[in-house]
Amino acid sequence: MSVKDKLKNYLILQDIISRDTVWHSQVGGRTNKVWRIKGDKDLICKLYTNRHNNPLFGNNPLAEYMCLKWLENACIAPRVYKFLETPIGHVLLYHYIEGSVWSNDVGSVSELLNRVHNLKPIKMLRKLPGSSNDIKKSALCIINKLNFHHKSELIKICPQILIPDIEPALIHTDVVVGNLIFGNNKLKLIDWQCPANGDPVVDIAMFLSPGMHTLYSTNVLSTSDYNNFLLGLKPQVRDRYNTIGPLYHWRLAAYCLWKFEQGIKEYKNAASAEINFLNAIK
Repeated sequence: MSVKDKLKNYLILQDIISRDTVWHSQVGGRTNKVWRIKGDKDLICKLYTNRHNNPLFGNNPLAEYMCLKWLENACIAPRVYKFLETPIGHVLLYHYIEGSVWSNDVGSVSELLNRVHNLKPIKMLRKLPGSSNDIKKSALCIINKLNFHHKSELIKICPQILIPDIEPALIHTDVVVGNLIFGNNKLKLIDWQCPANGDPVVDIAMFLSPGMHTLYSTNVLSTSDYNNFLLGLKPQVRDRYNTIGPLYHWRLAAYCLWKFEQGIKEYKNAASAEINFLNAIK
């Protein structure tokens, strides 16, 4: 019996869904198994995998559930339906957002991230230190896993930046195109499985990352879109990105090379895009 069938039978036995509920596999996610299930309700069903070796992105079911509950009235994220511990693994059910994946209008992303970062942090989430030394250390933890060639390539281009940490904000950490959904005339963020309290620039660098755009969309942001996005941010966040952003892009380049060395070939082009961008903005 497949994992989907086991989960479907469990949810039916728990009287959470009906037998005539139709399941559709969702594409785009790179970590967990996700289905859209349509019956008397239209839901997303996420089954979490036990992957704990990722050096940059966590996969915490409880953290995602807490974030969705915290954001329930903010029109920023999907509405929770159920959170379950099942014999197959943790399962989150939330209401499907009827809409489309973001493709343009960078101002809407600036506005959404301003709203997220203005919210109070969630005390039970992990804290991500955001000083330049902290970011460099976390990047080096990834770089030390790489082969000699990639390791030496990145060490040579390490940005020389010194800046302290700031007061932490609620951050998503994985603001890529596939996690930005337009629904009911509002842009929303999905996939909150690796949130944190930390530096808002984590989210800014992630959205601007040419490596991530290479992976999740067909086009890297234009210079005009890049500048317009930054203009839509709060001035203090924009200024901080302009100072510390290169370190975050350096870490993302290391992450993409690590993924490539894990056998995921498309990350090679992503790493090249990130390195080229880094060299252009340093």
